[in-house]
Amino acid sequence: MTSVHALPIPDGQDPLAPAFDSDTAFKAYEAVRGLLPEARFKGAGAARTDLGALVDEFDMFVFDAFGVLNVGDTPIPGAVERVRMLRARGKTCVVVTNAASYDPAASLAKFTRLGFDFPSTDIATSRQAAEEAAIARGANENWAVLGMDAGEAGALPFQPLHPGDDAELYDRAEGFLFLSNLRWTAHRQALLEATLTRRSRPVIIANPDIIAPREGGLSTEPGYFGYRLAKLGLGSVEFHGKPFPSVYDLVRRTHPAARDGRICMVGDTLHTDVLGGAAAGWGTVLVSDHGLFKGVDVREKIAACGIVPDYIVPAI
Repeated sequence: MTSVHALPIPDGQDPLAPAFDSDTAFKAYEAVRGLLPEARFKGAGAARTDLGALVDEFDMFVFDAFGVLNVGDTPIPGAVERVRMLRARGKTCVVVTNAASYDPAASLAKFTRLGFDFPSTDIATSRQAAEEAAIARGANENWAVLGMDAGEAGALPFQPLHPGDDAELYDRAEGFLFLSNLRWTAHRQALLEATLTRRSRPVIIANPDIIAPREGGLSTEPGYFGYRLAKLGLGSVEFHGKPFPSVYDLVRRTHPAARDGRICMVGDTLHTDVLGGAAAGWGTVLVSDHGLFKGVDVREKIAACGIVPDYIVPAI
């Protein structure tokens, strides 16, 4: 089902709550290409066995989480050991994640639970960038948080509305911070689209991913709903998190001595990880055997979209 305004989704799916496969997710990312940052690609997707072959090329390795370090709540075999090896070689290892359901404390606890020992200064989240943007836009108690009900969002820099299924609260809100798909439904998306049709307001998307790899398949993430709003011309929509620049600026802020040419972005997607890393001026590595492109010919996808990583590895 595709219209002039809609994103590609699998046949027969509800456009307000679709479930993607890798092919339609790729097509959806291509359909929003005009909303994504532009980048130049210098590499040719050279094959390497793992990141051990690149240890002399970079000083900092910046990891996506889902599809690279973990799939859902399960660490990818060898990922913990690889991070330890890189640190033992004097490399800085940082996580940049679009998982905006977690506040900083919960994000740190998640990676600790998975077996990683990242300090809080080495975890940069799209949620941090989005919250800063919301505050800059004047977010206060009249703003609404979407996708998580009261008591689920953890620490926030303001006390928000939680509109849930209440149309009056959507109309009352002066802006929206979209954090998660946890409690998002087709009905709530319809309420959001209806209220923005009546009155345009800021909508800050804290997770630009269209999908995320989980143990049972691909989940539909807030990015899809935000891109849909943008395609429909509803609200003033802005995105924070990969591939958009604000989350990379968080890394630069906490690691001011790092040089862009010596930083490598490692991820499992072309339109978020590789595109965003290249737009930041960093090196890029695509992980092919986990996440979005598991079981897919990644070189065919690279040729189709023209987003070219510097290197391709099966796993880190």
